[in-house]
Amino acid sequence: MTREKGLYRVFDANLNRAREGLRVLEDVARFVFDDGVLAERVRATRHQLVQAANLLPGEELLTARDVTRDCGTTYAEQPHQDAAAVVAANVHRVQEALRVLEETARCLSPEAVAEFKRLRFWAYELEREFAGRAAIADKAALLRGPKLYVIVGSAHTASRPVPDVVAAAIRGGAGMIQLREKELPARAFFELAQVLRRLTGEAGVPLIINDRVDIAAAVGADGVHLGQEDLPVAAARRILGGRAIIGVSAHSVAEAVAAERDGADYIGVGPVFATPTKPGLEPKGVALLQDILPAVNLPVFAIGGITSENVAALIAAGVNRVAVVSAVTGAPDVSGSAAVLRKMLEGSN
Repeated sequence: MTREKGLYRVFDANLNRAREGLRVLEDVARFVFDDGVLAERVRATRHQLVQAANLLPGEELLTARDVTRDCGTTYAEQPHQDAAAVVAANVHRVQEALRVLEETARCLSPEAVAEFKRLRFWAYELEREFAGRAAIADKAALLRGPKLYVIVGSAHTASRPVPDVVAAAIRGGAGMIQLREKELPARAFFELAQVLRRLTGEAGVPLIINDRVDIAAAVGADGVHLGQEDLPVAAARRILGGRAIIGVSAHSVAEAVAAERDGADYIGVGPVFATPTKPGLEPKGVALLQDILPAVNLPVFAIGGITSENVAALIAAGVNRVAVVSAVTGAPDVSGSAAVLRKMLEGSN
């Protein structure tokens, strides 16, 4: 076999590899992410790749192809664990194949080199786009689950250690935990957050930090919850990255809509009922939730004075996600109280 024919075999194999990788990515964008814009971009690039390859004589590629003599057909391949792994494997496959196409084209078709180089750099950007889209999909899936969101801080645990209360709340069915410490010094807050990060991580429950984006970043929390006077969502996103869950408190329809527009992942609405944790805020009642729910496309958690006695009114109004403080963390039986609320919320589906 001549060296030139060997290069044609290399080119042919990598052209097929790049096209196949792009097809997989196109279908993931289309069927997993439901993102028609991203799918169309990948499809268009697949056609651009074929056009660049057409600068080489097609008969040479087909003549050089010899699958029966290809020792690589027996290479073992590792299984993919999830959609993110499928994306990662195929993005890298496309990038590597384009590099090979660029290098072999220097010998076989120099006029095509620039186009393969352009496509290779586009593939690096594609990796970032898919990672961002995967992060959005992962967060959406993660936030579909939690019905009971327990907010805990040392001021509301009846003098019990915060980690003990959190562990009991998780046993009772808390689907998400928020650490809120208004008075704790930064070092003590950080150390407590580290303990909860390990505890919630082992339980597979998201940990959210209230207000303190720096603490959330330092301990690798799943996200942060922001009030209207805290950092803007975009600023928190720059610090925490696309995979972070960012929740925002809203006290009106306008604030909820603005939070969604700014990139929040969920909204906390309240206080619904009177609550000692927010004595300066007037209760908003159930009506505000009924106005906000159809106005946004994000998970909405009702918060403020919610107990097992009044949660039925929320459920009747179409609310099936609540965030609670004292009703769980201050209860004599933390686990039991959480279990009662979760059972009521799950029964609302």
